[in-house]
Amino acid sequence: MFPGKSVCVTNNGSVGYAYYQESEFTCSHDVNPLYRKDGDFNYFTGLFVASIIMKDRYRWGYGRKWRPERMIKSKINLPATKNGTPDWEWMEKYMKSLHHKPIRTKNSENQSLIIVNNWKEFYLHKLFKTSMGNGIDAIATTNDNPKYNYVSRDSNGNGVVGFVDEVEGQNPFPAGAMSLALGGSFLGSCFIQKEPFYTAQNVGILQEKEQLSIHTKLFISTLIRNECKIKYQAFGRELNSHFRKDFTIKLPVLMDGNDYVYDKSKKYSEKGYIPDWKYMENYIKTLPYGDRI
Repeated sequence: MFPGKSVCVTNNGSVGYAYYQESEFTCSHDVNPLYRKDGDFNYFTGLFVASIIMKDRYRWGYGRKWRPERMIKSKINLPATKNGTPDWEWMEKYMKSLHHKPIRTKNSENQSLIIVNNWKEFYLHKLFKTSMGNGIDAIATTNDNPKYNYVSRDSNGNGVVGFVDEVEGQNPFPAGAMSLALGGSFLGSCFIQKEPFYTAQNVGILQEKEQLSIHTKLFISTLIRNECKIKYQAFGRELNSHFRKDFTIKLPVLMDGNDYVYDKSKKYSEKGYIPDWKYMENYIKTLPYGDRI
């Protein structure tokens, strides 16, 4: 067992991921626990240092592991006092200024648990206008006078891999639409696009049928990603023939006490269930940094 108040860093496989551990823990040999020499990390200083370490992940990889012998020679930049020592007080104050709400554990008295027993299944195409993206090959784009984001099947940077010129004969999709990677290594990556955009090959588009907040769409995009991990497979069972036809996700629905609220027009569901958009929005807002979105 290792004592708590540690920043743990992975040294193999997905190298350089860092996490703060408050309580006593065990770990594999692929994790290096780090401790302060001049005291203890607390929740805020631990998160600060873990975030800085994560920013240096690009230096390491499966072929260049971050084993202890390399780690003891590694350096990171931290705010310092006039004496040249880490300014732990500044780090703590900075983290607190972000209005971060500490993650509550299963034993927290006030934890708001998600009860999924009453959630119901919805077809994606009943919730959103689903369509294929532009399907523009990267080689066909230029950036002499860039105007639009170029979205591909990527899992980083909201899927945006470039900023390109206007393409004649192609209409950009509006800000607020969601992009969905339909295949490849990052199948299921789903992002809300903040600017008008074009897409590369094999990218689907989800456009809201009614106005939804960014928080609600984040809730749904997370469920889409999770559903894809379970039911679909890159280079095997990809999304192309499913996301506009039989792709389903379970969502919280409107309730009146213990009774379901039904929509006679069956706008969202053949059984008349209505998604509880407000619940989804409020849940995301209660998460750590939810107020920063």
